[in-house]
Amino acid sequence: ENQLSHSMKRPRRIRFVMDCSGSMYRFNGYDQRQQRCLEAAALVMEAFEGMEKRFDYSIVGHSGDSRCIKLVNFGEPPTNEKERMRILQTMVAHSQYCQSGDNTLGAIKQAIVDVTKGYSVDEENDEDCMVIAVSDANLARYGISPRELARAMTDGSSDSKAGIRTKAFCVFIASFGSEADDIRRELPLGRGFVCMQTNELPKIVKHILTSEIG
Repeated sequence: ENQLSHSMKRPRRIRFVMDCSGSMYRFNGYDQRQQRCLEAAALVMEAFEGMEKRFDYSIVGHSGDSRCIKLVNFGEPPTNEKERMRILQTMVAHSQYCQSGDNTLGAIKQAIVDVTKGYSVDEENDEDCMVIAVSDANLARYGISPRELARAMTDGSSDSKAGIRTKAFCVFIASFGSEADDIRRELPLGRGFVCMQTNELPKIVKHILTSEIG
């Protein structure tokens, strides 16, 4: 039975932001962080299969080259294993050949803007849009503080004119020492998660969805 089932009037918009930076490829031999990111993307695509009436999701990547690498568009989820594999191969290729750098903050800000495009609310459809970023927590290397990440996750999260709210979350799937936990503690309560076992990711996503829907 699919763990993400929930009855709602209109598909809820969710954008997943995957880390395709060079550090994912370089340090994969150290802690399998890229492997976990690929598994996370695969699990997301599999978990939402057949859920199009309840959830409308997209997946983008980010790296030193770009803040928005389009992988899965809204309304166009992969329909078979071949399409899912092609998306994972794109993630690997990008992280292998992209320039050094980090666009985590820009990617989250861009996702908060993009997830609400063409989306409106009314009395019967007032659910928040959601952004869930999957990261290797390698922020200190690029001089990015937890406070800056928290600001990126909350700035622009409310479009008062359209009545749309967006909530952003971060799931850290790798860490040098205690960096991931240190970042999580600095984020708004309930917005950060540390997930070192890929099979825990569906539980975390389910927790985010059910806590927000409930």
